[in-house]
Amino acid sequence: MADEAEKDQKSSSSGTTITGVQLLVGVIFVPVVMVWLALGARIIWSATGNPETLDQIEGLLTALAVLSLPVSAGLGKLFEAFSSEIEARRRDE
Repeated sequence: MADEAEKDQKSSSSGTTITGVQLLVGVIFVPVVMVWLALGARIIWSATGNPETLDQIEGLLTALAVLSLPVSAGLGKLFEAFSSEIEARRRDE
């Protein structure tokens, strides 16, 4: 009987849960990443389609550079959290 309860607990804990902080980070961080990707695509699209864009590209590159710092820091934190979660699951097994 104790073995069944332990199996039930393991199967229920194998699901994915998200905390409020993770949800908040996702809600705030995902749009920033999407804007960063869209801006990068816009720069490439404009530069390949219109040669005049290359003369006035400094503003777009500045905006991309400003967004690159929080995006890279946020992605670093997400990957760090993901790797620590994987390590914790390996220790539990």
